[in-house]
Amino acid sequence: MLWIKVIRLHQWSKNALLFLPLLMSHKFFEIDLVVKLIMAFFSFGLCASAGYIINDISDIEADKKHLNKQKRPFASGRVSTKSGKRIIPILLLGSLLLAYNFVSTPFTVVLIIYFISTMFYTLYLKEKIFIDVIVLGALYTLRVLAGGLAVNIEVSTWLMGFSWFFFLSLAIMKRYADLVQIKNNNEIKLSGRGYLVVDKNIVQQAGIASGFIAMLVLVLYINSTNVINLYHTPILVWLAIPFLLYWLVRMWIITNRGEISIDPVIFALCDKRTYIVISCIVLILILAARCDIEFINSSTNVK
Repeated sequence: MLWIKVIRLHQWSKNALLFLPLLMSHKFFEIDLVVKLIMAFFSFGLCASAGYIINDISDIEADKKHLNKQKRPFASGRVSTKSGKRIIPILLLGSLLLAYNFVSTPFTVVLIIYFISTMFYTLYLKEKIFIDVIVLGALYTLRVLAGGLAVNIEVSTWLMGFSWFFFLSLAIMKRYADLVQIKNNNEIKLSGRGYLVVDKNIVQQAGIASGFIAMLVLVLYINSTNVINLYHTPILVWLAIPFLLYWLVRMWIITNRGEISIDPVIFALCDKRTYIVISCIVLILILAARCDIEFINSSTNVK
C-alpha cells in the first residue's frame, strides 16, 4: 500500500487523456486500437511514476513544510530516498519496453520527451514564475499527442490548443490553491516555488483567462470541418459548452474559497459533479453523432 503511494498510482488517472484522440475520432469500437492504448496507458503510467519519485525526492524539504505534502512517503520518512532511487530505473525500463514493443516508435519518442521535460521541470523550471505552469499545461497536452501517435490518429490543432489552455488553467489553479492556503496560514512565500502571496490575484486572473480561452478554442472547433464531418447534427455540440463552462467556473470558485488543497485534477476525479457533467457532455455528443435532426439542420442552413 505504501509503495502505491510512492508511485502515486492515483495520478495515473491523468493518463486517460491518451484515449481522447480515439474518442474524438469516433474509433472507440476498434478493439486493436483500444488494446494498444491500454498498453500505452501503463507505459505512460510507469514513466510518470518515475518522474513523481524524482520530484518527491527533490522536494523533500519543501514538502515537510506543506500541510498536506508532509504526509508523502519520502517527506514523512516512511520510505528512504535510497529505496526510491533504486526503483526509478526499473520503472523507466518497464515503461520503454512496453512503449517500444507494444505501442509504436513515435509514441516512444514522445514518452522520452515527456520524461526529459519532467526532469527539467523538477530540477529547474518549477521554481520559475509562470514558466512552471506553462510546462505543466504542456505535459498534459503531450499525453493527448501521445495518444494520437500511439494509434496513428492525427491530433487536430484545435484539440491541442484547447487541451493546452484548459490544462494551463488547471495548472494555474493548483498554484492559486497553494497561495490561498499559505495566505490563510499567514505565510508570505510559497515554499519551493517562486510565488508570493501578493501574486495571488494576478495568478487567479491568468488562470481564469486561460480557461475562457480554452472555451473560445472549443467554440471555434465546433464550426470547423472536423465537427461537420464527424457529427450528423453539429449544432448540438454547442450544448456541451455550458456544462464545461459551469464545471470550470465552479472549480475556480471553490478554489477561491480555499476548499481545494490538493491537485485540482485529483479533486475533480473525486467530485460527483465532474461525473454528472461528463455524462451530460457524452450524451450530447452521442446525440450529435447519431441523430440526424432535420429541423435543426434545416434551420441552421437558412441564410
